[in-house]
Amino acid sequence: MNEKAIEKADAKPLLRILRHSPFRWPVLESNIGPEGLWSERKFSLLQTLVTFRGQYSNSVFIRLYVSPDDKASNEHILKLDQATLSLAVREDYLDNSTEAKSYRDALYKFMVDTAVLLGANSSRAEHDMKSVLRLEVKIAEIMIPHENRTSEAMYNKMNISELSAMIPQFDWLGYIKKVIDTKLYPHLKDISPSEDVVVRVPQYFKDLFRILGTEINRTIANYLVWRMVYSRIPNLSRRFQYRWLEFSRVIQGTTTLLPQWDKCVNFIESAYLMLLENVFRDKHKHNEKQHLMEELIEGVRWAFIDMLEKENEWMDAETKRKAKEKSHGLLP
Repeated sequence: MNEKAIEKADAKPLLRILRHSPFRWPVLESNIGPEGLWSERKFSLLQTLVTFRGQYSNSVFIRLYVSPDDKASNEHILKLDQATLSLAVREDYLDNSTEAKSYRDALYKFMVDTAVLLGANSSRAEHDMKSVLRLEVKIAEIMIPHENRTSEAMYNKMNISELSAMIPQFDWLGYIKKVIDTKLYPHLKDISPSEDVVVRVPQYFKDLFRILGTEINRTIANYLVWRMVYSRIPNLSRRFQYRWLEFSRVIQGTTTLLPQWDKCVNFIESAYLMLLENVFRDKHKHNEKQHLMEELIEGVRWAFIDMLEKENEWMDAETKRKAKEKSHGLLP
């Protein structure tokens, strides 16, 4: 890896992105040139969310994905869930403990310093990032806590038309059409309002768009672009990475930066994990251990069905039938 080139490039790769709509960061004003000046008139929440997700895999506010239907595991279905925050734990935004306050303070200073490193005026950065942090605290307040994320509470199946009627402030069909990878899921190419989705956190989405409706677009845009900028910092020069290390030392106790090659390996593992697993499995599919694992899974399946038929007294016949079908949907 050419680390000298990374140092020489410094912030230029990120600044090139920030000069194009919808990536313009309001806090920078015209400090990176007139082409980087954010325009409220041209701001579109839908287009910004779509572009961030499509080009940089940044899911902000909304997490959309496809996975097996929890009540029909042999079928796949669209799912909508709450997204992540800048800090890893929701409670760090809400607790009044000394530790949680230090995390919020560290995050605020990190946002301000990052904006300044990219060209923002310090007083403007302090003002704007204060509003950004307040918005993120509001989002944390409405997120569904882990203990309430039960399988039953999160299984809310409806079609896109019903979702749009429940939360009309957002173009759900337009968002899904633009975000979904139709090469990966060709059956969703002609998606319509009748398509089923599992809305895992309906109350969160209701509250989210209520909050966004009360915020000024500048704060929303500042927050969205901050999340993209935050995700790109590991790719920048060491002056950005050392500022990240200072932040991470408070949040996670990090003491050293990872070597660039280590970051590359971690990225490949996280981005292509399933692909790498498939390559490994195909390479070793005739391995003795593979056959032993298949026998083990078949044994567990047989034991489950036997228990279902002979020992289970609280399920009715239809539920037992569905449970048996589900067990046959398991690998191998």
